[in-house]
Amino acid sequence: MVMAYRDAVEYIEEMNPAHVRAVGEECLRTKGIIKSALPTLTGLSGKVEWRSDARDLYERRLNETIDLAEGLHDGFDKAGAAIIDYAEAQERAKRRVAEGIAAEKSLGDLIAPIVATQSLVVRVADPLRQWHDLRSTTGPSDFLIELGQRDAIDKVRPQADALWNAATTAYDDAIRLETEARRDALPRLKAAYEMLPDFLANSKLSGEIVDKTPGLEDVGTGNKYHIGPPTKPSLTFDSDFPYDPNAEPTAGDYLSWNKWRLMLRAAQAGRPDLDDATDAYAHYMDGTGTDLRIDYEEAYTEDANVRKAVDNEIALARREAERIYRETGQTAFQMTGDPTSARKLVGEYPASTENWQKTLGDHTVYGTSDVVVNGNQVTMKIKVHAEDVYNFNADANDIATGAPDNENGRFSTLGWAKEFRTYGEVERTVTWTIGDPGSVQVSGDGGTDRNAPGEDRMDGRNSG
Repeated sequence: MVMAYRDAVEYIEEMNPAHVRAVGEECLRTKGIIKSALPTLTGLSGKVEWRSDARDLYERRLNETIDLAEGLHDGFDKAGAAIIDYAEAQERAKRRVAEGIAAEKSLGDLIAPIVATQSLVVRVADPLRQWHDLRSTTGPSDFLIELGQRDAIDKVRPQADALWNAATTAYDDAIRLETEARRDALPRLKAAYEMLPDFLANSKLSGEIVDKTPGLEDVGTGNKYHIGPPTKPSLTFDSDFPYDPNAEPTAGDYLSWNKWRLMLRAAQAGRPDLDDATDAYAHYMDGTGTDLRIDYEEAYTEDANVRKAVDNEIALARREAERIYRETGQTAFQMTGDPTSARKLVGEYPASTENWQKTLGDHTVYGTSDVVVNGNQVTMKIKVHAEDVYNFNADANDIATGAPDNENGRFSTLGWAKEFRTYGEVERTVTWTIGDPGSVQVSGDGGTDRNAPGEDRMDGRNSG
């Protein structure tokens, strides 16, 4: 069985159950407000005695209002309960992560004297990976290095194994708790959403309301698509460490530069799961600053949050294609979406694996599409584009290792390294029946691009 390491539970460490619980409690508070108003609404029926052509209309509208209020009440009730249950599961998961971190720290303290005698690859690893390497010889060089420490390894083995098992079991439990709770919450939230009444207006009327009401704007999905040929947006990115021709390198800068070059070589040799990240970092250190095409298909395959960002952008494009068709009547058109942060599409940090956190991070996403409508059937060919600038952020830290960005940013200031544009795309064909989300079919997974830098082996070994 594959055991989880700490980097697999970082997304749980970043969760904020208190905020999630507050949302659930707000849903239940809203339910309570609606509940307090329901007796007044239901008590109105039959109390008004009058003669008018509008009497029947009044009764119908009153009954519709009661139905709307009851639907809102039930929807908020179910949503609040589901969200609070998920918040409680997050709290339990975070407690297990904390227990795992404590066990891993104890393991690190226990084996520190042995680790100090090992190779750089072992010394820069986390305690769980360090002990995994020490307790099982993984190659001839390991055998020679560990030979002199074999007695010390055997001496701490029982305690180290117990701490290793405690930490990995805690991390596994945390992932299971959060995953099971999320799988339980999603259908409950979907059921709650379906209970909410629709407040609909046709597109023409909606447009008139938006156009004629001062201060009102149509935010819609927040990431509209517009008719027209594929158009690359104008994007700006931060640059916290611009080149300074007057900057003078210090002895510490030379030491830091050589340290990071050595760490790069160690990662290239010992961390094949970071193949894309090490290629991007090597390109940064070569100082050319030329654009780097990343394999966004590989990122989609390997990273759950990248996959979520792409899937959400495709779903948005599908909704926008229907909107444009309804509003214009065009049955064949091209459209381009406004750029948006992948973090916004995902709702959390948009890369869940260390490899893609280091390679892409919080990148920008936009779509370009060709749409054809035939009757009630729609075919959309879409490219989801990823754009970013590879650089470092002042006073930030690497998510996986905690290494300060300032160290690597300094190299850009000195002119030794240079930031660069990264880009890639995923291409899909989407077909569906208008108004039927369950009919959606997505095809065209191109697999990984074997010409992109940082690509995995053709035989699949060491795939990151």
